[in-house]
Order: sequence, then C-alpha cells, then structure tokens
Amino acid sequence: MPKLPGVAAVERPPTLARRAYLQIQQAIRDGAIRQEVRYSENELAETLGMSRTPVREALISLSREGLVEIESQRGFRLRQLSDAERQEVFDLRSLLESYAAGKLALSASDDDIRRLRELVDGQAELGSAPDESAFLALDEQFHLLQSELLGLERTHATMVSLRGAMWLMGFQALALPQRQEAVIAEHRAIVEAIARRDPDAATEAARAHIANTAAAVR
Repeated sequence: MPKLPGVAAVERPPTLARRAYLQIQQAIRDGAIRQEVRYSENELAETLGMSRTPVREALISLSREGLVEIESQRGFRLRQLSDAERQEVFDLRSLLESYAAGKLALSASDDDIRRLRELVDGQAELGSAPDESAFLALDEQFHLLQSELLGLERTHATMVSLRGAMWLMGFQALALPQRQEAVIAEHRAIVEAIARRDPDAATEAARAHIANTAAAVR
C-alpha cells in the first residue's frame, strides 16, 4: 500500500534479545567482559535485569559473529583469535582503510577534515591516562567515519564487521606503554595528509598505522 506523505512511521522498541545483544556488545567493546574469564548466563541475565531466554538469544547472535564461545553448563567466554585470524583482520583493515584515506584526500571537504580532527583532538584531550573505553570509542569513530564520508557502503559495512575482532584486541594494544600517544600521532598523520590533498601520503599513513597496531598486539 502507498504511504501517506508527512506521516512518520511508529518506531518499534527493540526486543529484549536486541537490548541484551547491544548491552553485551558494549560490555565487550568497553572491556568489562574480559578475555580468559568464563561467565555465567544466569549471572549475566540477573545483571541485565531480564530472563535467561533473551540473553541466550543475544549470546547465540554474538557467537555467530565470532565474538563469544558458548560453553556447556550455561557459560560463555570471549573467543581467542588465532594468529591467522588476527593477521587476516589487519590485512583487510590495511587494504580498506588505506583505500578510504587515499580517496578522501582527493575529495574531503573542509567540514570532513574538521570532523576527523575533532575526533583526534578528543583522544588527546582524554589525557595521559585516558579511559580506555572512551579512547577506543573515539578510535572506532575515526576509522569508520572515513568510509562513511565517502559514501562507500560496501567498504563501510566490511569495516564495521571487523570491529568485533578489534574489540577483542583493543585493550591489549592500549596496555602497552606510550601506545595511546602513538595512536594519536598516527591518526594526526592520516588527517594532515588528507588535509594536504596528498592521496599517496594518506594511503601510506593509514598503512603504517595499521601495521603499528598489528605489531602492538602480536
């Protein structure tokens, strides 16, 4: 049936399973759910204030995405990525993010550059001992914004799909001395190359950043 112009659709509230999924996903990204720890589904359901059924559905979804492993006796833990999986994630990131940075150097508006700089400035403003979850949230926005600004839907979707694996590795990289400062400097190098309209420098800066991050989590 045709839709009536000027009449907005009613937004449906997320299901309990979807709410549980988003909450658990956020806890993984923020490092509240840690590697090498076995968690109880019952305890998680109680913490979230809901029954076990939606929590179980959420964990099944996260398991399909490769973030958690569901164990017997109603438990789960974060997946341990193999060395081959880690290398694949960084190889894909290097290809996609250098591609996006190079293209953005040819087409970025002043507003695009301002938005990227604001994200890097936000990381720097967190100080010498930043909240790791806040730092990682800004990091994620910085990397995903580039393909979003370009309207590269397939590139963006693939980059989003890789973020889960990065959540499993993010705190490991940030735990290294001086890594936060290095990330900020590497992000600035990418933005400044884009601002100079230098696609080769932007491409190389993005590749160098991903290579350094890969080395930090090995």
